[in-house]
Amino acid sequence: MTNENPTEGAIHRYFDALQTGSPMLLKECFTDDARWFAPGRLPNSGVWHGPNAIVDEFFPIAMARMQPGSFTTELLSLTIGDSNAVVEWRSRATTLSGHEYDNAYIANFVVTDGKISEVREYFDTHRGEMLYR
Repeated sequence: MTNENPTEGAIHRYFDALQTGSPMLLKECFTDDARWFAPGRLPNSGVWHGPNAIVDEFFPIAMARMQPGSFTTELLSLTIGDSNAVVEWRSRATTLSGHEYDNAYIANFVVTDGKISEVREYFDTHRGEMLYR
């Protein structure tokens, strides 16, 4: 038996699912009414509603300019609250044009009943634009 905080468990399940790339596992990490807020003027910027939009639309737009199999994520820090977690991570990939993508992210993940219900993400959007060059 584990004494893991439900919020911490939800975050670890999400990052584990992200590494597998399984849409089914990723969708299971979110509540039915989850929202993902993405900053900037990138093709995937805006507010994405529900697991289907987040996993089937938002993520593929971000991944479309990366060489398949090159995407990695490294969890850097995790600060747990009662119903939220502030997470810092680094994502790396090789772009389709052969450039190295390396960006640091931070987000506030709100967790409801053991699933992610909201993500407010922040990152260097200028660096994110290099994916589309």
